[in-house]
Amino acid sequence: MRLDSDDPATLVSFYRNALGMTPTELEDGSVLLQAPARRMLIGRGARGAQPFVAFRVQTADQLVAFRRHIARRNLEALASPSLLFAPGAFAVRDPDGRLAVFGLPRADLPEVRQVGFASQLPGRLQHVVVASNRLPPMLRFYEEDLGFVVSDYVFEGDGRSEPTVGFLRSDPEHHSFGVFRCPETRPDHHAYETTCWNDIRDWADHLATLDIKLWWGPGRHGPGNNLFFMIQDPQGYLVEISAELEIMPDELVKRSWKHEERTLNLWGPAFMRS
Repeated sequence: MRLDSDDPATLVSFYRNALGMTPTELEDGSVLLQAPARRMLIGRGARGAQPFVAFRVQTADQLVAFRRHIARRNLEALASPSLLFAPGAFAVRDPDGRLAVFGLPRADLPEVRQVGFASQLPGRLQHVVVASNRLPPMLRFYEEDLGFVVSDYVFEGDGRSEPTVGFLRSDPEHHSFGVFRCPETRPDHHAYETTCWNDIRDWADHLATLDIKLWWGPGRHGPGNNLFFMIQDPQGYLVEISAELEIMPDELVKRSWKHEERTLNLWGPAFMRS
């Protein structure tokens, strides 16, 4: 994914120190930040903007087949904005104006290195979640047009109203993308999946050495059943450290949850977007 800022150097410094990601300046002036199993781009632009999120497909044949699927849905395949993807990558624009990019990584990307303690902590970039004031068209776009599979919807009242949250997957893990109903359209959080509860402890201890306080958690989500805590970056964007995210069998029918605090945190207080 790419995050933009009017002060990109501050964001680069934060993610380098907090998540152990090594920065490399790219030819367009953006900065690639990476550590084992996690990559992101920081660019100069409107503060808090998230121009795109990018999904790696598994094979070149899959990418060609997905482009055909996009054409059948009468969606325009746009040029990929990501310098991390090889030729053949493409993007589509969602109802909020964000680009969803699909492709395969370039073969000549800088080597991923482990530099410092944080880079050795497990933290695979696992999902991105956004907030939207156009939730119904966003959910329809990602489920019906792009073919993401719904794991869980959250509803108010008796469940016959429009959803307030949707969690969608593109592989067996509970969600790789999610959308919350919110009065404003904005990025919500990006999450890094660890291997166990002890990793949650080690990440929290590391962040404590940097005087970065936990913003929410530790807790356990209802949808996804994962252990988590969240911190904030300098622009207020939330970063989640997660463990034990639920694996979803292919035959599992999408489930429903009640729109209440306990759904978002089985253990205690929740961050309610709407």
